[in-house]
Amino acid sequence: MNITTLISEIEESIYQVYKQIHENPELGMEEHDTSRLIREELLKHSDCDEIKSIGSTGMVAILKGEKEGSEHHFLLRGDMDALPVQEDIFHAPRSKKDGTMHACGHDAHTAVLLGALRVLKNYKRDFSGNLYFFFQPAEETLGGAKLLLETKEIDLEKIEGVAACHVMPDLYAGDIGLKSGVMLASADQFEVIVTGKGGHGAHPYTTVDPIVIASDIVVQLQNLVSREVSALDSAVISICSIHSDGDAFNVIPNKVRMKGTLRALKKETRQYLIGRITDVCSHVARAGRGEAEVALLEGPPPFYNDEDWVERTRNVMEKLIGEEHVKMLDIVTMGAEDFAFIKDRYPGVFVRIGCRTPGKEFTPIHSSRFTVDRKALTTGMQTLCGIALDFLGIKENIYD
Repeated sequence: MNITTLISEIEESIYQVYKQIHENPELGMEEHDTSRLIREELLKHSDCDEIKSIGSTGMVAILKGEKEGSEHHFLLRGDMDALPVQEDIFHAPRSKKDGTMHACGHDAHTAVLLGALRVLKNYKRDFSGNLYFFFQPAEETLGGAKLLLETKEIDLEKIEGVAACHVMPDLYAGDIGLKSGVMLASADQFEVIVTGKGGHGAHPYTTVDPIVIASDIVVQLQNLVSREVSALDSAVISICSIHSDGDAFNVIPNKVRMKGTLRALKKETRQYLIGRITDVCSHVARAGRGEAEVALLEGPPPFYNDEDWVERTRNVMEKLIGEEHVKMLDIVTMGAEDFAFIKDRYPGVFVRIGCRTPGKEFTPIHSSRFTVDRKALTTGMQTLCGIALDFLGIKENIYD
């Protein structure tokens, strides 16, 4: 059975699924209609042997191999959630929900995963064990992947490998990108509440000004990266929100609340900075006669791609889409991906799928102009199917 032929037979129906998801985006943990659509598609086409609910909106569809022999278990993931972004009015297809848009390509990931399942069910007689297809909620809030690791619906101990893909506008549709080693950063959230003593803006000496203290904290947190992290390493501390409990031009407030993100490429750098953020905030506040409370929500770890899995994927994809379409990437970004929670536990690979249309403008992810070329759906299906079949050792007649 030829992968390309099998995919060509379902391309139109998978595109229609993608279109429907794109036009009806849902935010993290609210993907009820998306989840219902995928479940209906699975049942309508008898795509899988079993469906397990993961949380309120996620699910794992299971393909059970029918071949005698040693069992092997592999998991593929596609995320489903959208972003609170107003889509450009000129797009087609376009979101029907004001203020909500699939600005990161998760609609494509879901459609690709469904298509991969629909193709791989043709190989059930050729393997023993299970293929798991995780339709994941809430990737944008960096928490949906944890739901899988907490579930008792499937035997997590049996899983031997994992794979996922993500569309990338830096690459043209039809191309894929691979990188060994660290490719994405960790992502932790923190909140700092600075408490002082409010008063009249004309008499600051009678107050303990939390705004001045908060300003000092912002500066000193930047010094952590510039003065305590090696120039050969990378980390980011960004304060992205500052609010006080006041709103007057002449009143110094009692409290200031700040929210920020910490990114790092090494686990040891991450842990060091987590501790130092608390130290800096408390000491700077104390020096200003105030107090600072720090609450940290740990997110996904740095994302690491296993070298042997990257090489295997490269070999498979050069046969499927051509050597010229497999790009080896050397860029590490400080973006994050909550699939790292899963990948940190299992060996596997994360693949970039080109989604830019040749001859058209670059449209960055998380922007109102972001688009996915239809060809990316085909390449995504080829990628997930190729990785899964290679893992299962099925090689005959899949490329011809």
